[in-house]
Amino acid sequence: MQNLNDLQKVLIIGSGPTEIGHETELDSATVQIITRLKKQGIRTSIIDNNPFSVALEEIQPTNMYIQAVTTENVRHILEKDMPDAIIPTLGGLVGIRIVQELIENGDIRRLGITLLGMPTTTMNQVNNPAALNATLKEIHEPVIEAKIVETTDEAMGLVENIGFPLIVKPVAPRLDTNRMICENVDEMITALNQGFQQSRFDQCTLEHSVVGFKEIEMVAVRDIADTKILISGLENVDPIGIHSGDSILVAPTQTLNDREYQNLRDATFRIATELGVVGVLHLSFALNPADQRFYVTKVAPYFTRGVALAARTTGYPVALVVGSLLLGQRLVDVKLPSRYVKQTAVIEPTVDHVSVRIPIWPFQEVPDADQHLDTVMKAVGSTVGLGRSVEEAMLKAVRSSQFSPRDVLPSVSNLTDGEMIRQLIHPLANRILVLIEALRRGYSPAELSELTKIDNFYFVKLQHLLEIEKQIQANPMDVETLRAGRYYGFGDGMIARIWQTDTAAIRKLSASAKIMPTYKMIEPTAGEFDEETSGYYSTFEYENESQPLGDRTALVLGRGGNQLGPNSAAEYFTTEMLKQLKRAGYHTILMNTNPNAIAIAPEFSDKQYVDPIQLGDVLNVIHVEQPDIVIVPGNRHFLARELAKLPLNLHVLPPDQETGEPLPESATIGVSLFVNDDQKVAIGVMDLIAPGMNKKLSQVTAFRMPAELPKAKRLNLVEQAKQAVSERQLTGMVQVLFAPKSAESKQLEVVGVRPTRLTEMAFLSKVTGINWVRMLTRQHIGTLDDAELTAVNIDLNSQRVALMNAAFPFRQLHVLNRPGSTDQEVGATIAFGSSEALTLTNLSDTAELDQIINRTI
Repeated sequence: MQNLNDLQKVLIIGSGPTEIGHETELDSATVQIITRLKKQGIRTSIIDNNPFSVALEEIQPTNMYIQAVTTENVRHILEKDMPDAIIPTLGGLVGIRIVQELIENGDIRRLGITLLGMPTTTMNQVNNPAALNATLKEIHEPVIEAKIVETTDEAMGLVENIGFPLIVKPVAPRLDTNRMICENVDEMITALNQGFQQSRFDQCTLEHSVVGFKEIEMVAVRDIADTKILISGLENVDPIGIHSGDSILVAPTQTLNDREYQNLRDATFRIATELGVVGVLHLSFALNPADQRFYVTKVAPYFTRGVALAARTTGYPVALVVGSLLLGQRLVDVKLPSRYVKQTAVIEPTVDHVSVRIPIWPFQEVPDADQHLDTVMKAVGSTVGLGRSVEEAMLKAVRSSQFSPRDVLPSVSNLTDGEMIRQLIHPLANRILVLIEALRRGYSPAELSELTKIDNFYFVKLQHLLEIEKQIQANPMDVETLRAGRYYGFGDGMIARIWQTDTAAIRKLSASAKIMPTYKMIEPTAGEFDEETSGYYSTFEYENESQPLGDRTALVLGRGGNQLGPNSAAEYFTTEMLKQLKRAGYHTILMNTNPNAIAIAPEFSDKQYVDPIQLGDVLNVIHVEQPDIVIVPGNRHFLARELAKLPLNLHVLPPDQETGEPLPESATIGVSLFVNDDQKVAIGVMDLIAPGMNKKLSQVTAFRMPAELPKAKRLNLVEQAKQAVSERQLTGMVQVLFAPKSAESKQLEVVGVRPTRLTEMAFLSKVTGINWVRMLTRQHIGTLDDAELTAVNIDLNSQRVALMNAAFPFRQLHVLNRPGSTDQEVGATIAFGSSEALTLTNLSDTAELDQIINRTI
């Protein structure tokens, strides 16, 4: 095994396209660990085919492998580049599966590759319940008995002993999968058939269900000397039976007594030691509240959404610390940036606030998906609220998750009592609103706890919020009522609606009564040490810990929780924009509520506010920071309109796609230009690919560049595009759309002009090697001149073919796999090659290859 002090080259397995199960939290951790490796003089290479990856921007082109994240491709890189070590834990379950296969095939031993993060014996047990349970039994950790079966008949012979309900899960699945709860034989057979197909070994496990138990998660780190610290405990509000990714999550834990908490903490440390994990470990437990007994249900020695939430909640720099631990450093020796006190890495975090994470579901974009919450994860994103109480944090998270521009929560008062009871027992995506409505109708916390298996504590908290709401209703424009409402998380828009007035009136009353927010630092010692971390949240207390950054500041508003559509591309855009603003000498401030967002990592901005992106909250931050520039994303129309009324230097970036000019029904060619004053730089001519014969613009979700056209025709289209842009007097990143004049004609004509979409902007940046997000940012802040654009030289007739293909969530949502539209995209893949056939081969797996080929027929 390689001595960790002698490491010179390390390969990181990337996470591939965003999908249900992971967003940009893996990319965020990758960037931070790359930063750590660079400081140690280690050459880092990465394999990934995600066009929206920020990590790929941090790597030298010679160390960048833009290829499908497959075992074959990783093996080829290992043989060609001969790195000293490999990091699989930043690729999620895909990275774990690939390294498991490389170990099984003998490639890791044959090539002398060091596995960073855990020994090979542990790697072979990850996501293999039977093997893992055997190890846990050896150290007397309680596990749910699992039986491995290879056939349906074998399962039928075990049913009587296990009993229903039972859980079926594939052994070593090829992709991230979910446990399936079965109440009868028919459901079990269906689950087995699906599980056998997903398992690499054609095996499934059967285990007795613990549905209804509390689900508690623990996130810890361990170093090579077996020093361990617990980063955070996370409590799922919903019981086991609802996937943790679809559950409301609270940190720190709220309803555990000290004995329960310490038992789980001790178990976490014992498991970390037994498995020899170096770095991060995320565990899930099923806790029986009746007798304090618990079972280990999940062991994840890699980066997850839970790890990202623990880092955001505590302010503990998990990824930076893990980057050092992977190289063999001890926790006591880890050196963190100067904003942390020296001891931070080895201090177990303590917090004086509460975080609540609420999921965001895709059912508006995919209405035929089953909206019931169960063991199959359906959420595509989440938002987080921070506050001094559970009430404040929960209400902030709910406000952020609804995306109502006027800060108003939707009502479910139209439900009949029968419908409400059914949804309490069989929850849907609007679960939190149904719980609130049930309390409004007089159901007691005890009754609802019995129905839902949610701890009574949370109903008491929700009931308290309803009592405050009644006070607000009964006392319009009363100062003390306003003070209480604000303290517990009610926003300006919510109170204005209850009092039937506008936000301006509420803010005027707040100012006159000096009811202004104070901002608290998100740091891991609860004020015990003089930390200077950069994250803040608002509350209404006396001491304000946030001071203005000073001259030349830029406030950037994030897009909130991840949704379907261009959100992964939007995260890439926001991060690159922040980096460019810092290069231009701005102090950067980001306001966002997405705990998995890469842009919210402290590396990319000087300050982060984790508060709802609603008008009142934004105005409060502006009041404190007095920024020179305010940047609003193009999808926040209400915010942009309201802020435009104020004396602010306001920019809409990414640009608003709703320009007022009607777009065509279809288009086949897009010509992208960068327009600055009199300069019009041609960036590329691309084929716009829609499924089969369908050429609707809303279903163009794949791109080929350069377009399959003769050289002369490409150049002619560029000239037509420049003319069309001149007539409209547009600037920035612009895409001119072309389509045939008629069904019989091959002659193309201009059919529309629009700002370049975020997905294409990322694609163009990867293809041309020029970061167009940064160019567009520089144009807006006035640091770009025509001379630089004149020097840009892009080969429109390159022999290298690039393809980008959208990824969709249909498989994970178990709906019919069909052609998707732009508002249903969850991520994308990118590939390069010297010919289209080679590019298609490099793009991804066989299913995706077939999908692209079918689109071009």
